[in-house]
Amino acid sequence: MSKGVQAAWTAAGLCLLLVLAGVTAAVSERIPDVGYLTRDTNAVAGVPWWAGVVSRLTNLAWAAAAALNLLSSRAALASLRRPLLLLGLLCAALALDDTMLVHEAVLPRLGVPEDLVLAVYAAAGLALFVGWFWSLRRTYVGAAFLAGAALLALSVAVDLVSSSLFLLEDGAKLAGVLAWCLCGVWAHSEASPTP
Repeated sequence: MSKGVQAAWTAAGLCLLLVLAGVTAAVSERIPDVGYLTRDTNAVAGVPWWAGVVSRLTNLAWAAAAALNLLSSRAALASLRRPLLLLGLLCAALALDDTMLVHEAVLPRLGVPEDLVLAVYAAAGLALFVGWFWSLRRTYVGAAFLAGAALLALSVAVDLVSSSLFLLEDGAKLAGVLAWCLCGVWAHSEASPTP
């Protein structure tokens, strides 16, 4: 696909997103104006710029982890390509979920329990580990994947046990996502020829 075609598709997608935001604001009684959909959450809520900073950094890290792993899946060693692709897709799904509060606010309103969604994510991570196990052994990529999985599991466990340990829960999540960013970085560097 040429760069011009890619740019056209990107522009079309952006226009569609803006049209959907406008239509949503027009048909919803609970949205006073389209600015509630387009402006920064802190500006709409009237809270200081630093409110939710760890959450916003985590959302950026999810996006970075998805991009790094998806891009690295094209250049990594053959044994790592499919797992990196799957990890990138999982990170993309988690980025969307964590940013839009899908498993906490959206799906429960549709009758899907939060615990079920968390179990699906855990199963996906476990399936990725099982399928990737032999490629992961004794590599930096494997260490990053396992560290990230352990930190994310800690974050979920803290969330389920106590609703007052925000720093531990959100700090472990951010550290886990950053570890998963390293999977793509290290897989790419392993595949790159050394000078």
